[in-house]
Amino acid sequence: MFDKTTKMAAVLKGHPKAKEVLESFGLQCSTCSGAKHESIELGATNHGLDVNELLTHLNALFDEPPGK
Repeated sequence: MFDKTTKMAAVLKGHPKAKEVLESFGLQCSTCSGAKHESIELGATNHGLDVNELLTHLNALFDEPPGK
């Protein structure tokens, strides 16, 4: 599970579909050099997003059955 302090790079490594979720919010973290240093909270704030909504979608990935 991810929390507000999780770095974006760790999110990308933490689940194979995390990139899709981030991109659905307009975040291009996989090509951003700041992903190593920027937390989910900072990334959301910098892009005018609701951090709790983003976290809900990212953490929902762990509720999906494998292969979905």
